[in-house]
Amino acid sequence: MFEIGFLGTNAPLYMDIVTVYFGLLPLLLGSAIYMAVKKKYDLHYKMQLGIFALTLLVVVIFEIGVRVSGGFNEFMKGSNADYIWMVIFMIIHILIALASVILWALLIYSAVKEYRLNATPFVKSHKKLGKLVYAGMSITSLMGILVYYFLFMY
Repeated sequence: MFEIGFLGTNAPLYMDIVTVYFGLLPLLLGSAIYMAVKKKYDLHYKMQLGIFALTLLVVVIFEIGVRVSGGFNEFMKGSNADYIWMVIFMIIHILIALASVILWALLIYSAVKEYRLNATPFVKSHKKLGKLVYAGMSITSLMGILVYYFLFMY
């Protein structure tokens, strides 16, 4: 997992895998949302749970890998990006990511609870929060790809 990855940079393999996953995440989430639009609620439910669990697993792999690899400062040694700018960018990225994942977890929790009680289509607040989570996770994914770019390609 710590050998050079497959994207043609000096990034470790785990970083390439994580970056590709987050590049695909908006498409995965979009396909799960499409299932709800088509009123395939059981499939939407299963896809959301699966994508959420897989995303958490990918984040754990990423966090362990970064710690073992020496952390952000170690990766910055090979980058031409401005250190202060990258720190600010990372803080914004992490804040958006945390807010999005927390909202996503709350959305799943409330949806599971409501679905078990009623087994009916959800209220508008679910749809609104779902759009917010989708936007937040898409921004997080884009920013993650940009972090990869600035650390390993810039």
